[in-house]
Amino acid sequence: MTRRAFVLALLLAALPARAKGRRFDHGLLWRIEKQGIAPSHVFGTIHVADARLAELPGVVRQRFDAAKSLMLEFVPDAYSRERFLEASMFLDRQTLEEKIGAQDFERALEVLAPIGLSRDVVNKLKPWGVLLNLRNPGRAEQGTPLDVRLAELARERRLPLSQIEGVEEQIFTFDEFPMESQVALLKHSLAHRGELTELAERTLQAYLERDLAAIWRLREQFAVRHPQIAAHQAAMTKRVVHDRSVVMAFRMQRQLRRGEAFVALGALHLYGDKGVLALLEDDGYRAERVF
Repeated sequence: MTRRAFVLALLLAALPARAKGRRFDHGLLWRIEKQGIAPSHVFGTIHVADARLAELPGVVRQRFDAAKSLMLEFVPDAYSRERFLEASMFLDRQTLEEKIGAQDFERALEVLAPIGLSRDVVNKLKPWGVLLNLRNPGRAEQGTPLDVRLAELARERRLPLSQIEGVEEQIFTFDEFPMESQVALLKHSLAHRGELTELAERTLQAYLERDLAAIWRLREQFAVRHPQIAAHQAAMTKRVVHDRSVVMAFRMQRQLRRGEAFVALGALHLYGDKGVLALLEDDGYRAERVF
């Protein structure tokens, strides 16, 4: 098997099947119904701060305002932020520089400079800790991420607020990812910052167009262009997207069974027949696109 054929096989194994999943290739807001239960809504977000996301679309705000509870993917607080930082750091004699090499370590320092981390702190970060903190220095983020904005609105209304995952589960997702894959993905990200910046912008554009399939396609195309990290990327996609979607679809039913809930989670978790919408339908719910 050629390397390209091997990459395509990996991608096919990680991708949602199309037969049922095509219903879930476009749309960010979905009405979720089940006989005998008041309808709820599931909304796909994107975890970035950008002025173009400053206001919720009208129909989304309308359905949120009518909801009786809000469930988010994760609700950070002071403890969880401190715990996440602790988990993202080596607590023994290991260092980032020895993992990724001197040249890439200097690149990491440069990229992390906008968030004010010292050289010593950066050197104690695990590769996944750096990956989660990569920023585009040329793009000043404005506004508030959608998840944070929804939490603020819920607190203003004194709306019951819950989360799907706890901090230890979020940490486990990244901390148990093989070090070899962490290193490979970080070194590749540092070497291709320009391309990843463009990818992030195109992903945001696809999100604004509510095109879930386009978001996924951008990821596929990136992996095909870079076969050397395709296996690592496929493993990360399974761990971060598909495996967590199964948990999310199960846990959100706590609120769905009560009716009139508003559930918000990353938009990629909506896509395809491995996404939460398809999984909810497998459990007897009906998903109908609203927006």
